[in-house]
Amino acid sequence: MKPNLPARILFAACLVVAIGACRRSTEPDPLVGTFVASTFLITPNGQGTLNVLAQGGVLGINIATTSGSFTTAGTLILPPALTTQTVTINLMGTASRTDNLVRFVPSVPSFLTELTFTLGVNTLTTNQTVADTTYDIVLTRY
Repeated sequence: MKPNLPARILFAACLVVAIGACRRSTEPDPLVGTFVASTFLITPNGQGTLNVLAQGGVLGINIATTSGSFTTAGTLILPPALTTQTVTINLMGTASRTDNLVRFVPSVPSFLTELTFTLGVNTLTTNQTVADTTYDIVLTRY
């Protein structure tokens, strides 16, 4: 016996809803991944701009998601041109995102805690002044 047309339509609609409810998004979170500084400029008030990367500095951060929270691991290396000696900072901590704005909260305090980055397509960018120093940073996702 063949079901009538309304019954078949109802069954098909229920099947589509059930499949949609069980399906998880296959799109990766755009914040998850490894980001490395492709631009890292620091301009202290009244001084010239320092290209941190050209001076041997490094900023790399890996962002993962665990139970809906973002965790971070990475390294910030500030060269002697910015400080009296090379400074290495562990970036293990967390990140938070509100819409396309991202903040880092590393376990070791640094100027990164004060900066707000904008999430773009495979980038995190900031151009912000904190404590009389302007930071122009572009992190590119790899």
